[in-house]
Amino acid sequence: MATGMGTWEDREQIRELYARYARTIDNGQWNEWLDCFTDDGVFESSRFGRHAGREGLRRFTAIYKESLGGVKPIHMMTNVAFSVNGDVATGGCYLAYFHCLNGKGVLSAVGHYTDRLRKIGGEWKFESRQVVVDGALPEHI
Repeated sequence: MATGMGTWEDREQIRELYARYARTIDNGQWNEWLDCFTDDGVFESSRFGRHAGREGLRRFTAIYKESLGGVKPIHMMTNVAFSVNGDVATGGCYLAYFHCLNGKGVLSAVGHYTDRLRKIGGEWKFESRQVVVDGALPEHI
């Protein structure tokens, strides 16, 4: 197997982590979203700032929830690519971010994530996620 590929099991777990991240944040499953990160995990964005560790990430969920104002978010992550080296991995993906309100969906932003991942107790988690918004409607920046 080529260096950076990891096992098929690792690769599938990482793909599932990316999907679980999007589903849990979109559905307001805050504890499950927190479980996508290591205990010392970091989430960083230009809009919401840097949030580190369990309590920092928990504060982010409250800020994010308030920012929605009743709008249903949908994160669509595409072109997921990553490299595995033992129990660590680096990767990223593109992001299309939609807002849905009153039965109408609007593309609000596009961007990309840059990620570091770590396998802990047999489970892959994000060690850090940085989201960069490459373009957005002005009210969503």
